[in-house]
Amino acid sequence: MARDDAPPVFTATLTPQRSLDRHGLWVAAGVLGVAGAAVAVLFLALGAWPVVGFVGIEIAVVIAVLLLHHRRGRTVEEVVLDARTLTVTRRRGRRAVTRWEFPPGWLRVTVVDDEHGRPAGVMLASHGRRLAVGRFLTPEEQAAFAAALRAALAAWRAPYSVAC
Repeated sequence: MARDDAPPVFTATLTPQRSLDRHGLWVAAGVLGVAGAAVAVLFLALGAWPVVGFVGIEIAVVIAVLLLHHRRGRTVEEVVLDARTLTVTRRRGRRAVTRWEFPPGWLRVTVVDDEHGRPAGVMLASHGRRLAVGRFLTPEEQAAFAAALRAALAAWRAPYSVAC
């Protein structure tokens, strides 16, 4: 019988790679705003005043997409294999925390592909339940994570396979 206070067999924290921190995001938004204002002033001086509104809309959309991208970059997935279960906890910024538990004895780990043949995440499946984790990882990182998790599951199962 496994102890409840035993340390986890496997732990992984998956986070997306982001090149801009909060300060860098504001600097990029400021540079875009100044460049857009310069273009708007140029067209205004040339007498093409309707272009000014379109430049403003364009800059607002680009900054909104940057902010959305930055917000999605705060997703964190924690995968923990302990003596009884494999637990996946997904945090999206300060908002929702979602938790899934799988029995590790029957868990299948595969790297799934999207409709274009590119890796689209690591699929965890057991007893009819499926969950894709690490969708934001590169294909190499997905393969490495899947291999490490398979190895940890094999080590977890080893005492049971020897006993049979």
